[in-house]
Amino acid sequence: MKKLSLKLLGLFLFLFCFMNPLIAGDLEDHSIKANPENPDCIYEKARLGDCLIHMAKITSPSKGSAPAVEILFTSDFKWEPCAPHEGWGKEGKTYQYRETEVPGSSVFLGITNKISDVVYYKAEGVHPFDLPIYDEPSEAKILERFIFFKFTAYAAKGGIFENALNNLMCALDTHTKLLYTYGMPSEYKKIIGNNYIPQKWLPYEIHPNTAEAKLKFYEYDPIGFVSLEKTYDFLGVKTNVHLYDWWNESVGAGSSMKTVKEKRFMPRLSGEALADWTIRDASKPVRSPYRKF
Repeated sequence: MKKLSLKLLGLFLFLFCFMNPLIAGDLEDHSIKANPENPDCIYEKARLGDCLIHMAKITSPSKGSAPAVEILFTSDFKWEPCAPHEGWGKEGKTYQYRETEVPGSSVFLGITNKISDVVYYKAEGVHPFDLPIYDEPSEAKILERFIFFKFTAYAAKGGIFENALNNLMCALDTHTKLLYTYGMPSEYKKIIGNNYIPQKWLPYEIHPNTAEAKLKFYEYDPIGFVSLEKTYDFLGVKTNVHLYDWWNESVGAGSSMKTVKEKRFMPRLSGEALADWTIRDASKPVRSPYRKF
């Protein structure tokens, strides 16, 4: 009996000594994974590569002609330095690349809603709008992890319904790989089919609909996340940009000029958003890790 007890004690000590480092390692890994200050949480930042935002296709007009957006880690497209564009971007921190057209979906009689002369822009590590709040050292430090995107293009180029587009896209947190929206239109142009083209985008920090909240864009709930593989189905297009349903609904909200201006592209602070922001499921929206309340 004594020998059996000694054997059990020895086995316990062996398991404790062997397993304890593994348990500690697991806890350490989870701590790293869940730390927004770590650029390699979720997956290594380096795997984002060239981080080219790209529209794979313009989806059906019945769905609002929403672009299916993806992040390309490698591509024949290359970012080139450029000047700030119409008040968007900062000197030495602004880049662009061009694409002849983004294919569209059928509208009628062989006509599609493709867009042409597309120029994608990014501002890296700085807010693209002139907002003094982000000049503070602590805020400037946080912004170093963000990449902001927008694009310009023409819809129905050369036709009687030609319209110039100049739209904000999203901001990518390269640490957490979460996506945020950072502004909304202050005006819209109504066109045929009760459609509305965004005009005069303003950052949330100063937009009349959101300025009173006194929140920074990254304190609102993220709108989605970027995965390494294209596992998300956006209206029939496979992509690695996963968007939460609440954001897709916000982009198409409103049915009159008044309600469109009030509701479309509105950010969210939801009490139902999950506190564990490391969850990667498009059906389970999370809250921002930078939210302090």
